[in-house]
Amino acid sequence: MKEYSFSSIDGDLAAKCHELNEKNVPNVGSRSLEGLTNSIENSDYNEAIVFENKVIGFVVCFQDNELTKSYMKKTAHKNFKEISNRVDNFLYIDRIAVDARYRNNKLGTSLYKNILNYAKENSIEHLTAEINLLPSINEASFKFHESFGFEELGNVKYSEDYEVSLQKLTINS
Repeated sequence: MKEYSFSSIDGDLAAKCHELNEKNVPNVGSRSLEGLTNSIENSDYNEAIVFENKVIGFVVCFQDNELTKSYMKKTAHKNFKEISNRVDNFLYIDRIAVDARYRNNKLGTSLYKNILNYAKENSIEHLTAEINLLPSINEASFKFHESFGFEELGNVKYSEDYEVSLQKLTINS
């Protein structure tokens, strides 16, 4: 059986998360190493899955609080702003990525279960996320989020080549 370890993302893991992030474009947005590191450092919840000294999965989340709202306003984060206009008391899943070689091992499910535990421990009522529709529809993400019970809040088209589906899961404590 494989021994995966789960840990908060520190400076050493951030570069490995960045490599994985870029391998998962366009299903996740491309970010510079500096930009992703900044997001991780300002996130309210983050976690990496490490196997044989490689990051094979990670997640970065932001809570609906004043400090995070200030950070997201500075970075002009469109999706967080759209969700915060529609939902209160939420944890926004900014990005999740799992190495293609390790998919179908329930690693994404494990990350989401850990996120749910964090949300429940912190009295957060909703998990939120977005799924890309353009430049390409992320069908796997739709199926994954549907399996957890996420529902669509609506679609937002920011440009001719960027559109997302906003998603929400109400957490029953």
